[in-house]
Amino acid sequence: MRANRPVELPEDFWIPIPLDTDNFTSVSPFLVPQDHLGSTGLFYALSAFMFFLFVTGTSINVLTIACTVQYKKLRSHLNYILVNLAVANLLVSSVGSFTCFYCFAFRYMILGPLGCKIEGFTATVG
Repeated sequence: MRANRPVELPEDFWIPIPLDTDNFTSVSPFLVPQDHLGSTGLFYALSAFMFFLFVTGTSINVLTIACTVQYKKLRSHLNYILVNLAVANLLVSSVGSFTCFYCFAFRYMILGPLGCKIEGFTATVG
């Protein structure tokens, strides 16, 4: 188990709970990697999938918005619904998927509580 190995931390690193605990649910997802939830390969696979969603979702939604702005024939009532969905999905895919990609790469919420709140807010708005 990961908890049985000695962990060397810098002197100024402070965690409010002892690391030699058997209760991994008490370890904050903002402080240490969450390897007890799955293997590192699983986290890296999820990171690669989120990067794929970030790249494809952002590019497809930007192309949808750009084509609607550029070509006046596409400005119909039904296409405005499509553009509205593309703007919302652009916000979710650019902020939410990139945040998940970055945090899965480090195996924990490296952006801290503020990054978690920003990602949650943009996903809710989207």
